[in-house]
Amino acid sequence: MEELLNKISLLLHEERIIKKEKEKRGEYFNIFEIMHAQSDEVHTHSAIIAALLDPKGIHGCGYAFLSLFMEKLFDSLKEEAKFACYDRLDLEECNIYVERYVGELTPDNEKGGRVDIVIEFKSVSKNQCYAVILENKIYANDQNKQLYRYKRFADDKYKGNYLIIYLTLDGHYPSKDSITGEEYTLKDGVDFYRMSYRDFILEWLSACKEKASSVPTVRETITQYYNLIAKITNQNMETSTREELINILANDKNISAVFKINQVYNDVLNRICNTTLLKQIKEIADDLNLDYKCEQTDWCKRWNGQFFFSKPEWKYFYIGFEFMRDNLSDFNYGIRYKNESEKGSQKDIEAEIRKRLNGGKQNSWWVSFKPFKYSNWDDDVFKLLYEGEIKSEIKQNIENLLEILKGIKL
Repeated sequence: MEELLNKISLLLHEERIIKKEKEKRGEYFNIFEIMHAQSDEVHTHSAIIAALLDPKGIHGCGYAFLSLFMEKLFDSLKEEAKFACYDRLDLEECNIYVERYVGELTPDNEKGGRVDIVIEFKSVSKNQCYAVILENKIYANDQNKQLYRYKRFADDKYKGNYLIIYLTLDGHYPSKDSITGEEYTLKDGVDFYRMSYRDFILEWLSACKEKASSVPTVRETITQYYNLIAKITNQNMETSTREELINILANDKNISAVFKINQVYNDVLNRICNTTLLKQIKEIADDLNLDYKCEQTDWCKRWNGQFFFSKPEWKYFYIGFEFMRDNLSDFNYGIRYKNESEKGSQKDIEAEIRKRLNGGKQNSWWVSFKPFKYSNWDDDVFKLLYEGEIKSEIKQNIENLLEILKGIKL
C-alpha cells in the first residue's frame, strides 16, 4: 500500500507541474468561474446548451450541434425512443425554448410550471410535432411532482411523440416526489431517461469543439464551457495522468488497495475537515473576535458540511458557510437565519441585507448566498487548505460581509 501511494504521489506531482505550466499559458482562464456562474442552471447551463442547439443561433454553425446532440441521444436510447426515427425529423424546422411556460402551477402541483429546455421539431412530412424535453438539474432540488406534471403537459401537447430527459451532473435518479402524481408514477427508461453532464454532455461538447474548428470564437467558448463541466463533475484530471493512474491500479497486485481506499474515502475527507478545517475555523473566530458554531462530523453529506460565525448581540442571523451538495460540492457563503422559528420573520432586515449585498441567491434559510471561490473541493483545494489559502479566503469573505453589513442589527 505504501509503495502504491508513493507511485501515485509522484504521478500527481508530475500532473501539478503540467497544470502550473498550463496556468501560466492561461489555459485555465474561465469566464464562467470568474462570474461565479458555474451553478446557475437557467442563465448558464440551460442558456448555453439551448444556444448551441439552436439551428438559427448566432454561433453560425447551423444545425451541426443539434445534429450531434440528436445522434448521440438516439444512440444512447437505441430502440427505447418513443417517437419517430431520427432521420424523419426536420432539424432545420426546429424551435428551442428555455424556461418554457406550460401553465400556472396548480395548488396540487399536478399541472403547470416552467420546463428548462424544450426542443420542438416538425417531421419531414410536416404533419406531426415532436419534442425533446430537458429537465436540467445542477444543484437544485426536485420540485414536488415536477417530472410528473411535465409528462402530463407533454402527453397533451405532443400526443406521445416526445422524450423527457432528466439531466444531472452524475445521472442520478429523480426523487420519488418528482415522479409520483395522483394517477401514476413515472418509470425510468420508459417515461423518462436519465442523462449526465459527466458523460453525455461532455462527450457532446467534445464533438461540438471539433465541429466548430473553423469558428475560433465559438470553439473557444465551447472549450471554456467544457472545462467548467469537467471541473464540476470531477473529470478535470489530465488525460495522460488518468491513463497512467489506471495502468498502475488496474492489476491483480493493486486491486485490493483500490477497494480499501474507496471504502475509507469519505472517512478521510471527514477526518481532514474535522481536524485541519475545524482548527482553522476556530482560529478565524479568535482572530475576528467572533463566536462560531460547527456541529457536523459528516461533511460529505449534503447540508451537513456547514459552519457559522456570529456576535453575541446578533439575534437572528449568522454569517454562514455550507456545502449544499454531497461530496463537498457547491460550497456557498452568505447570511443565514439562526433558528427555524425565526425564518422569514425579519423582512425589512432581509431587504436591507440583499440591497447591500447586491444580489445573490436565497431560500427559506438563507437571506443571501453566493459561491465560494473554491466551490467544489477536490485534491487541489485540499492542498490549498493545508497551505492556508482556504483559511485566508474564508476570513476575507467574513471581513467583507462585516464591513458591508455594518450598522444592521443582525
